[in-house]
Amino acid sequence: MGSHQIQAPGWNIVGHEHAVDLLRRTLTAQQVRHAYLFSGPPRIGKNLLALRFAQALLCTGGPDPHISPSEPCNSCLSCRKVLHGNHPDVHIITRAADKQAILIEQVRALQSDAARRTLEGRRNIFIIENAQDMNTQAANCILKTLEEPEKDVVLLLTVPDAGLLLPTILSRVQLVVMQLLTSQQIKQALQQQWEVDEEDATLISALAAGRLGWAVQAVEDEDLLDERKAQLEVLTKLPTVTKVQRFDFVQRLGTDAEKLRHTLELWLLWWRDMVLAANDCLDLTINVDMRDLLKAHSAKVGTTEAERMVRAILQTQESLDQNVNARVALEVLMLDTPMIKP
Repeated sequence: MGSHQIQAPGWNIVGHEHAVDLLRRTLTAQQVRHAYLFSGPPRIGKNLLALRFAQALLCTGGPDPHISPSEPCNSCLSCRKVLHGNHPDVHIITRAADKQAILIEQVRALQSDAARRTLEGRRNIFIIENAQDMNTQAANCILKTLEEPEKDVVLLLTVPDAGLLLPTILSRVQLVVMQLLTSQQIKQALQQQWEVDEEDATLISALAAGRLGWAVQAVEDEDLLDERKAQLEVLTKLPTVTKVQRFDFVQRLGTDAEKLRHTLELWLLWWRDMVLAANDCLDLTINVDMRDLLKAHSAKVGTTEAERMVRAILQTQESLDQNVNARVALEVLMLDTPMIKP
C-alpha cells in the first residue's frame, strides 16, 4: 500500500481552499505580513501549508526572480530545498523530544538568526510547529520579535487552537484558519495523488476523521492501522478491568508527549463514536470496521457516561497542552473511565 504523492506545480494542498486563497492573494498583492498563525485540528495539513507558503515566498521559478510568485513552482532549486528541509533560510523550531516545552533558548537562537542576512533567498523564514508548546518565557520572548520584526523576516506558527496562545501574540499575527476535510475529499486525494486502491482508500478516509495527514501516514506506514487496532483492543478492555490494571496500563504508555497526543486522539474518536452508537447513529461513526463492538459496548455504557468520557478526554488533552504531569493526567482519566461488567 505504501506510495508517494505525485508532485506537480502549485500548492499541492487538498481542500483548505479558503486558506490557500488568502495566502495567494497576499503574494499577488505583494503584501506579505511578518507573522502568520495556521490554526486547526492536529494532522490536517497546517505544517505542510506553512511549508508550501515558505516555498512560494522563496520560489525563484516565477517571472521576476525578485518577487515571490503567487504559488510555488516546486521545481526550482529553492522550492526543492525547502521541501527537502535543507534551505538555509528556512528554520523549523519544535519542542525537543526530551523536553516538555519549546524553551526560551530556542527563541533566542531564532532572534539571533533573524538578525542575520539571508544566505540564499529574499527572506528569512521561521516555522514554529505546535507554538502552544512554548513555555511562558519563550512565549513572552517571541513577543519581542512580533512587536519589532526584522526586515525580510516571516514567522509562521502552527497551533491546534488559536485560544492556546497569548492574546498579545494573536493580535500580532495573520490568522489562517484550517478545517477538517470531508472523507470524500480524502478518499479522492488518496486515489488520485497517492494511487491507493478504492477499498483501502474508503476505509482509510473514514478512519482519518477529516485528517489528511493521518490518512497519508496510514498509506505510507502500514504498521499504523495495525497499531490502531491493537490500541483500540486495549481501550475497549479498559472499562472491564480493575483500577490497578488501569494504572499499570498508564505506566506502560510512558510519557512521550507526541505518542500520548496520538493515543488521546484515537480515544476521543472512539468515545465520540460511543456517544453516536448510544444514540442509534451508527452510520455516522468513524471506526467503521468496529461498529458491532461499538453497538455492544454503547448499550452497556449509555449516552451519559459516554458523553462524560468525551469531556474527560478533552480535559486530559488540555492538561497535557498546559504541561501538566502526563502520568497524573492519565491516572485521573483512568479513574474517569466508566466501569462495565465484561
